Amino acid sequence: TFYIYSAVSAVAIVFVLKLVPETRARTLEEIQSSMASLGIFS
Repeated sequence: TFYIYSAVSAVAIVFVLKLVPETRARTLEEIQSSMASLGIFS
């Protein structure tokens, strides 16, 4: 079960690093507009 957990965690890390956008030093309005332009949370 440890190997399954490790594999799922590795996939989750790759997902976050590749697909979750960086929001540091951006205002809420900037984040909302970029998500809306991508069709996310529109």
